[in-house]
Amino acid sequence: MAPLKWSPEVLPSLSGRTYLVTGGNTGIGYWTVYHLALRGASVYLTSRSEEKGIDAIAKIKAAISGLDPSNQPQLYLLVMDLMSLTSVVAAAKNVRSECSQLHGLVNSAGIMATPYLVSEDGYESQFQTNYLSHWLLTYHLLPLLESTAQSTPEGTVRIVNVSSMGHAATLKEGITFEDTGLKDKFTFRRYAQSKLGNVLHAGSLHQRHRSSSTNIWCIALHPGNVDTQLNVKTLGGSTLTPILRCLGTYITPEEGSYNSLWALVGDDVRQEHSGKYFIPVGVEKKPSKQASNEKLAKRLWEWTERELGEKGMLEMA
Repeated sequence: MAPLKWSPEVLPSLSGRTYLVTGGNTGIGYWTVYHLALRGASVYLTSRSEEKGIDAIAKIKAAISGLDPSNQPQLYLLVMDLMSLTSVVAAAKNVRSECSQLHGLVNSAGIMATPYLVSEDGYESQFQTNYLSHWLLTYHLLPLLESTAQSTPEGTVRIVNVSSMGHAATLKEGITFEDTGLKDKFTFRRYAQSKLGNVLHAGSLHQRHRSSSTNIWCIALHPGNVDTQLNVKTLGGSTLTPILRCLGTYITPEEGSYNSLWALVGDDVRQEHSGKYFIPVGVEKKPSKQASNEKLAKRLWEWTERELGEKGMLEMA
């Protein structure tokens, strides 16, 4: 793969801003947190494991302080399990109670092509982890994001959904509403469906905010073919990963964070980029036919709202 033509070195100071990154204890989430904190932002990072979250924060602080002892990163651990909707709601409530402003959200955590598993809430693991829980987290943080957008210049507040080029590998209908678990289908079909959900979600958020007084910019993206622990957990990954690595297909986890960083805080991002889909770094690309289907996006939003509403997950405490 050709070297990336963009670097976070060009990012402005982020002092006084606050962001939340899911999956911030590892992979591209970790490096997204690192570069935000390096530029002075306060960052909430989510981790399913408290121990791993604490360890990640310690490593990031040590690395940044090693570069500049005067830079003492403001990092906060948010223990959250995306396989538990209750955990997601509780995490969002904690942030709303602690923060007066939230300038951006990166829905970065995810799992890829894992064996079939059902969550405690009754949903297939990839669909819940990658899509449903991030939709729910965003829903509960929107009041805070919207109030921040009202008091900051347009384009300051952004939501970034980390999807994948794999979103195009869905079944023909895109989202199988009558059976979102897809138990009898190949695991990559389930992964693709969840990642299509991320793109459709970003598009729906854009539609809902583009003409409002709280103009939040919403971008979906592919981070690149990143060499992370996701590949180890993927069915067949133990065979494919070494081959792809030798062919130079992979980029590093740090490079994998660049597209998210560009979308979240890049100075050259414009209002017309909101609602679009990008590949590394900052290159607009037309997503799949299903991902461009506004009727499907509307149906998915309504289905999700109904599903989570019936479980009592949309109530703001």
